[in-house]
Amino acid sequence: MSLYYRLFILALFLFGGAFATARYAGGETDAPAPLMAQVYQAAEFSSLQQVVGLNDDMWRDMPAASINLGFSDDHVWVRMPLSQLPFDYQRQPWILELGYPLLDHIELYIMHGDVVLLHTDAGNDLPYSSRPLAVPEFAFPVPPLSQAQWLYLYVHSESSVQIPIRTFPEQNYWQQRVGEVTFDAAFHAILFSMLAYNLLIFLLSRDLIFFLYSLSIGAFAMMMAALHGWTYALLWPESPHLNDLAILLSLALSEAFLALFGVSFLRLRKLHPRAFMLYSSYVVSALIFAVLAFYLPYHTMIRLLTGQAVLMSLSALALGQLLWWQTRSRDVFLFFLAAFSLLIGLFLYAMQKFGVIPVNVVTEHAAELGSIILVVLLALSMAERHNRERQARLAAQDVIINMQREANAVLDQKVRERTEDLELLNQRLREESTTDALTRVRNRRYFDQRFYTLYQDAFRQQTPLALLLIDIDHFKQFNDTHGHQLGDTVLQKVAQTMQQAIKRPQDSVYRYGGEEFAILLPNTDESGAIQVAELVRQRIERLRLEHEGQILSLTVSVGLCAAIPPQRDQQEVLYQQADKALYLAKDQGRNRSCALPLSIPDSQQQSR
Repeated sequence: MSLYYRLFILALFLFGGAFATARYAGGETDAPAPLMAQVYQAAEFSSLQQVVGLNDDMWRDMPAASINLGFSDDHVWVRMPLSQLPFDYQRQPWILELGYPLLDHIELYIMHGDVVLLHTDAGNDLPYSSRPLAVPEFAFPVPPLSQAQWLYLYVHSESSVQIPIRTFPEQNYWQQRVGEVTFDAAFHAILFSMLAYNLLIFLLSRDLIFFLYSLSIGAFAMMMAALHGWTYALLWPESPHLNDLAILLSLALSEAFLALFGVSFLRLRKLHPRAFMLYSSYVVSALIFAVLAFYLPYHTMIRLLTGQAVLMSLSALALGQLLWWQTRSRDVFLFFLAAFSLLIGLFLYAMQKFGVIPVNVVTEHAAELGSIILVVLLALSMAERHNRERQARLAAQDVIINMQREANAVLDQKVRERTEDLELLNQRLREESTTDALTRVRNRRYFDQRFYTLYQDAFRQQTPLALLLIDIDHFKQFNDTHGHQLGDTVLQKVAQTMQQAIKRPQDSVYRYGGEEFAILLPNTDESGAIQVAELVRQRIERLRLEHEGQILSLTVSVGLCAAIPPQRDQQEVLYQQADKALYLAKDQGRNRSCALPLSIPDSQQQSR
């Protein structure tokens, strides 16, 4: 058997037992025989003298503890012989309690024949401070009266006419009050703890359903506190008219908030438009009833609101069962079970108010029991819904995360490819911007950067740096004689020969401008630089170019300077010495290499 059916059968068992107890209360028991009273009710008011003189056949016998006439506008008299009290009322003070706190007008008479020994007025229409005892129910202290024979009560009320009579010796009354107050306190503590819990969940999750549920619990807790007289005792003790209004307003708001909660929880707007219209009508009618409560009599409004509460419970029960059959989800089943619990509780409570079943512990607290089960089951239902939606969100998040990871992986791959392409393109652009387009060796711009860097490195490391400046001999005359096209070919051949002549990776060739080239040789002294210069010169000298049947040859002049930099930022001096050496080679007949040492002018040495 599934968990659903076990819970359902448990609810049937509990409420079946409660209904049986309510229906057959007063059956055979080992307890002392209950007190009996006689009731007379009439549409017209009768005075005490008139009812004392009534014939016995005009009175109805009823158990004193369960007098319930339902909603009635009649004037009611109750009489009870004091001789049946189970204690010595003539020798000790005692308490008479009427356990329904909503009776509007009460008059108590203790009689000896037709002589009034004690008269006390009370009722919900009077300020709370006028009550004989400051308790939510009506309690009348009675002193020991040796001649007392009869108790007479006059009751008239717009609410349900319930007159549950209990009597206690004075010393016992306050002891039994402890248990009743504890029950009420525990009941409201449960409701307010659930209210606080759901408000906290709402503040954390911002889910409207928890807010609506909190409002429903708050309104219902206020209604039950008003029904049991606690709001009158604690909030507005000097304003009797507010208590009836508080009951009607809290009941109307409970119905409105519960209907809104049902609409939100069951998603009726989307899943069941007809049910959505029905529950929307409940909300509208409840709000209309809340407004009418300020103008219409209490007995009219309480009947309308109680009837709508039963209709809402029936429709919630039917709708919950239908949705459960369709979805088979736990949260809907728990909603159905909660509606069933509330329906049974309200049914017992309403039947008691209308006088169909007697007043006893079960019927008087049926609404509380049903509401507690409702609150717990709805909390479980929302927890189940929240957990299911959370799991669905987590599953959806996993799917989204996986999709995002895949998308990120694809994007990362594309970004890497694009980055590599861009880096390659930028590298090519950098190379193009620093490479001579004709000879494909580095240009003057790159030479200036590289020369500065190598000079700084040589200064820091105190290693020699060699600079070779190479100029093609008589290139302008050669270019004018044989044409610019052959001149370009010569420049290309010379650059290619220079690159082939140098062996080390750190050595580099540059086109400095026109027919002039430069070679930088890091960590190379003057003798090594002269060897490289001669190698370059000799290889170029051996070049042969064929043009229009002629064999043409070339020569170059090389000027160099190699030294360990004695100062920082003096690379211009190194260049000037290499340039002077180049002119010296030209002056000495060209096709040769000349070297000059690095010499720093005295003025620059003094400025170090």
